[in-house]
Parts: sequence; structure tokens; C-alpha cells
Amino acid sequence: MTLGFFYSNRQWVIEPFNWQETLRLVGMWLLFISTMFILNFVAQKNDLTKRSAYGVLLFAAFSLSLPVALKDGAILLAGFFILIALRRIISFKSELYMERKIFDATLWILLAALAFYFSWLYLIAIYLGLLLYNISNPRYLFIPLIAFISFTVIYYSFLILQAGAPADVTIEFESVSFDFGAYNKVKILIPIAFFIALMLWTVWKYLGEQRNASSGSKSRYSVILGLLAVGLLVIALSAHKTGAEWYLIVPVMTIIVSNFLEHTESPIFKESLLWLIVLLPVFINYIA
Repeated sequence: MTLGFFYSNRQWVIEPFNWQETLRLVGMWLLFISTMFILNFVAQKNDLTKRSAYGVLLFAAFSLSLPVALKDGAILLAGFFILIALRRIISFKSELYMERKIFDATLWILLAALAFYFSWLYLIAIYLGLLLYNISNPRYLFIPLIAFISFTVIYYSFLILQAGAPADVTIEFESVSFDFGAYNKVKILIPIAFFIALMLWTVWKYLGEQRNASSGSKSRYSVILGLLAVGLLVIALSAHKTGAEWYLIVPVMTIIVSNFLEHTESPIFKESLLWLIVLLPVFINYIA
């Protein structure tokens, strides 16, 4: 995993040594590794997957299949913040410390939006979590708004300090774009096509697992599928599509595919699919 990350950023080795660039790359690597560990912790603590190595393996393979994402510090940072927010949303099920969880999730999502603008759409996931877990306290609906106002005041104050005067502050809003021209590159098109095909196959199985799950567990399946839907919405509306934005759904996709592999009865099919997933980043980095 580490070798794959630095191979994706091999241009750093070729260029003359630079302390600033080296520290930036190490920071990106730490974000990448931390995201993997947090995902593994969240999946096992909330019984989203069994205690197996599938989660780590799949996250590594899916991420390394997107070398364009591993070169983008903003995407790695946004993915890290979003995963922490998703951890809070998934834990809504216990209904403990709900005000704190909702407030924290909102702040993490807004921090992610500073790195990758359309990450703010994950605010939808907070309300989805409340709806799917059947949490009906009306007070909770206003907490994201309070968190948003608090964050905006602090952020705007920082911009004023940086600019020197309110009149000098400029805030830009990105517009929605449906330009998928960047996906025409083979090294981007292949992993995306593979992800879409894999999701179509495994989500169907995931829905079957949901139908057979206990009444207390069904909402958890719905929340994961809701998070996937929000992630796909972020990808579809993003203003600057490079392929890196697909990294944002890698954690949720890892959970769904892990669940699929854990419940697949055919060992031959399971091994074949695993080899295909593992060899995908090797092929992508070979043609990159």
C-alpha cells in the first residue's frame, strides 16, 4: 500500500530534493494510511463487516487504482474528514450524545468542503441518517444549521484577518458541471467502469442481505446505501472532474464489497474477483 502510494507520486523522486514537497508528500501519505485505519475501525466497531482482512485489502486496491487521487492532497484531506463525519452519522443508531454527534459531523463535512467544494453535499447524509434510523426529535433538525452558522462566522473572521478588511474578502462558489471529458482517458475510464460494474453487482447482493437482516440491522444497511448515493451525487455535480473525486466513495464501496465477499459461497468466484481487484491497480499504474 505504501509502495503503491509513493509509486503513484514517483515524480517526487525524479525531481530535485525539496523539503516543502517532501513534507507535503509525507502528510498526504499519513492521511491515506489514517483513512484506512479509521475505516477498518468504523466497519468493525459498527458490525458493518466481519473481522477479516478484506477491508484493508479492498481499500488499498481501490485507492491505488486511482493514482490521480493519490496525487491530490485536497481529495485525500476531504476523504479523511468525510470518513470521520460518516463515523458519527453511522453511530446515530445508539441515539447517545446525539447533539454532539450531529454538530461534529456537520463541522467535519464543512472542513472537507474547504478542501473539495462539493463535499458540502454530505450534509444530506446527516438528515438521511436521522430519517433512516427513525430518529424523530425535531430539535436535531436545527443542529446542522447552528453548526453551519458557527463555522461560517469563524471562517469569515479568518478571511477578514487574512485580507485585512471586509471589503477585500472574496468568496467563490463553484458551479455544477456535467463535463465528464476527463473520463475519456483510459487510465481513468478503466477503474471507474470497473467500480460501476462492481457496485451494480454487489449493491444488488447488499439489498438481498438487508432483506434477510434483523429488523434492528436493516436501518444500518439503508444508511450505507444512502451514503453511497450521496457520494455518487457529489461525483456527478463536481465542477472539476479529474477522476480523483471517486476516491470519496472508496470507503463505502469497501464496506459493501467486503460484505459481498464475506457472504459469497463460491470460493472460486471469490478468489477470481479478489485477484481481479488486486491486479487492477497494477494494470492501471502500468499504463499510467
